[in-house]
Amino acid sequence: MKHGDLSLQALVLVMLLLGGVCGNVSTTFGQGLEIEPNNPCPTAQNFGAVALPFTVTGSLDSTPGNPDVDFFRFTGTPGSVVRVDLEGQATGKGTLRDPFLGFFDAGCTRIAVNDDGGIGLNSRLVLVIPADGVFILGVTLCCDSGFVGGGVGTYQLTITPFVAIGSISGRVVDAQTGEPLAGDTAPFSVARLLRCEGGECPQVSSQNADAAGRFQFTQDSSGQPLEVGTYRVLGTAQQYQQGQTDLFEVAEGEDRDVGDVPLQPFPVQFSELVPCENLPPEGGRCQYSMMVTNRLATPLDGEAWSVVQGFGIGSFTDSTTFQIKTLQALALKSQKSRKVRFRFQVPGKVRDGASICTRVFVGQRPGAFFDTVGTAALFCITKGASGFSLVPEKEAQQMFQQLSGQTLIPPKK
Repeated sequence: MKHGDLSLQALVLVMLLLGGVCGNVSTTFGQGLEIEPNNPCPTAQNFGAVALPFTVTGSLDSTPGNPDVDFFRFTGTPGSVVRVDLEGQATGKGTLRDPFLGFFDAGCTRIAVNDDGGIGLNSRLVLVIPADGVFILGVTLCCDSGFVGGGVGTYQLTITPFVAIGSISGRVVDAQTGEPLAGDTAPFSVARLLRCEGGECPQVSSQNADAAGRFQFTQDSSGQPLEVGTYRVLGTAQQYQQGQTDLFEVAEGEDRDVGDVPLQPFPVQFSELVPCENLPPEGGRCQYSMMVTNRLATPLDGEAWSVVQGFGIGSFTDSTTFQIKTLQALALKSQKSRKVRFRFQVPGKVRDGASICTRVFVGQRPGAFFDTVGTAALFCITKGASGFSLVPEKEAQQMFQQLSGQTLIPPKK
């Protein structure tokens, strides 16, 4: 906010007089108003020690020749953990379209930034108060990581005590057999932790289950403790439908066991994969096969097809995705199996270090492409100096996670 708003200045003066404070703003009212000048960082508006929760209402009023950034200085108990939310248009706490939040030490060294860590496009940081007790918060518009300014709009900056839970644990299982689904071998089950607030449930962490299908979350993806609130766990595994828990609350210090997260297996299953491997550096034909089993209670009249994805291949776009031309017609009675085969040509001009991965799908006629009853990530090959070799299964599963946009974040130790 810029100079010249007399009514706002008067209101702030009244607040200061009521609080018995003079000079830089320092209050225990639980709320404050932004006053210019508070930029650059060394001239941050000083609120000092405040009672939490504490909210600052402010605005960015950039003009073409005068970009605006707001900085606020606070003091607190060293080592304590607080949550900072910078809210604008997304939650109706202001008009700032895409807030961008920064955390700085007393010397104005940037420690962390956040964009979209809160609800919608709002920002959120969980931070540990430095050893000298001083921390500075910067407010700007995304994606001004240099905090030079340029944003326009109103906002609310809120600091609240961070209250941590103990842990969230459970097990991923087969819904039909009740058997655990391993995360370190096929079917590579994964647990994803979502925290729900304001009608949104963003993912805060994910991990492969262990050999017994179990998972345990004690931290989010950035290594911070998990906060008291509402959560949901999603479970996924190769050749299974996604499963999820109901929403559940976790209290301060609570170790919550959500029990089993059951996943339904796909009606059509794939097994006995024979991948292609050991292609020479000049490329060649990649031929592979697998067994397809119809686990439906009725006969299957369908088609199978395979999709190939390549990345780091050295082309102009450096990646490719295509469907192998040959479709495999499938007529299988209930509980019967049949082997299907696919092949495609790998050119030698593919760059060293390239990875090529394959998937398979089965759909029911008519309209098999839109009535899929089974799919699986199959295998990956990578090009080295001696040719194309098979990627180990566990490493290949990580590649598939990345290709599907579901990159796993290993739990912090």
